[in-house]
Amino acid sequence: MRLKVAALSALAACLWLSQVQAGVNVGTTRVIYEGKEKEANLSMANTDDDSPYLIQSWVSPYDKRDTSADEFIITPPLFRLDAKSQNILRIIATNAQNLPKDKESLFFVNVKAIPAVSEKQKNQNVLQIALKTTIKLFYRPAELKGSLKETVQNLEWRVDGGKLSVHNPSAFNVVVSELLVNNISNKDLPEVIKPGATLKSAQALKSGDAIVLSYINEYGSTVKTDPISAH
Repeated sequence: MRLKVAALSALAACLWLSQVQAGVNVGTTRVIYEGKEKEANLSMANTDDDSPYLIQSWVSPYDKRDTSADEFIITPPLFRLDAKSQNILRIIATNAQNLPKDKESLFFVNVKAIPAVSEKQKNQNVLQIALKTTIKLFYRPAELKGSLKETVQNLEWRVDGGKLSVHNPSAFNVVVSELLVNNISNKDLPEVIKPGATLKSAQALKSGDAIVLSYINEYGSTVKTDPISAH
């Protein structure tokens, strides 16, 4: 009997989770904050038929995801999103002067959706799950020249001591979707090749080996490059 109750509880939790995931949608997979603009916007939609959500949002540094970034505020930071309704989050740079002017800065936008308790659920044992969505925020200074496409074309793939190495001489972040070396997937490099960074992999490499990079562009689409030869 206890096993049956436990199984039903687990099933209820899974069903409730699927409802939460279907209820609140973030309008994009990344935000590009142009430094010349006063703010960047992020749309939110509650597609649920009858359940409202409490929405909490904040910005965190890319390398310190558990902290809040002092350079940005989001308004409204906390609000109720009714069923079948939409709202806009305004991301405002309050301390942009502290950010580099010669390269992109990378952050996360965090959105937590907390489901409301209906009248019917108040007297029931219902598992409620707060779903957190995290997307990348790129702050792009107004003085920055070039483009992400040019950046990818100018990445420097090298053979370093028989191993794979890549250098990003640009001011843009490159988000890697997939990296193939001689048609074999490389899982060794970090997800983001940051401006000015040189990353090394444990994967064996020799001059002339074929490298194919798939990266994520500004619109959240995956772009696959032509094969590149390591030097």
